[in-house]
Amino acid sequence: MSASTGERHFRFEGWGQGIQLIVGDTDDLVGVVRAAHDWRAGTPLHDIRRSLPFVVLTRRGEVVEQGPAGVVAAEWQWLRQRTEEADWPNQTALIEAAYNEPRLRQLYPYTSHSTVNFSITTGYPFSPSPVSLSAHGSRSNFQVWGRREVLGETATATEAVALAVAHLPADLGPAVAGRYEGQRH
Repeated sequence: MSASTGERHFRFEGWGQGIQLIVGDTDDLVGVVRAAHDWRAGTPLHDIRRSLPFVVLTRRGEVVEQGPAGVVAAEWQWLRQRTEEADWPNQTALIEAAYNEPRLRQLYPYTSHSTVNFSITTGYPFSPSPVSLSAHGSRSNFQVWGRREVLGETATATEAVALAVAHLPADLGPAVAGRYEGQRH
């Protein structure tokens, strides 16, 4: 919770498992106290939202109660939609190819500096990405990165994904709920 200095205004944020789940802005301090109480009492997020109109569920908060598979699926949906709306053909091709690969689709996708990364956890901080994919702007080539080096460059997004999958650990399972705490994979 935070308070504004120039006016009576309060911000409420609820975080769990490394994910911002709910937020709210209001001038009603009693409402903020009630939201904090309900949050600490473990009241379901949708119930908090229904009882306090200033509280908004984040896109991850909308699905967190479905478990890590629900969070991963929602993040893929959002990433695919955002990339398509941005009209980045190479990035869209790369994300679609990665989405079509079951071993990558089970991981939490996130982007940084036009690179697609994959986490074994759904919360921030994310795990180190076992592989990363990038599409070059106007050129039609793609790069695949391991944790420390370029694994290769390919002409198509499908080839890049195949190369990335070939470098995934054999025992890599689906993403789990929570923050990355330094476990090795």
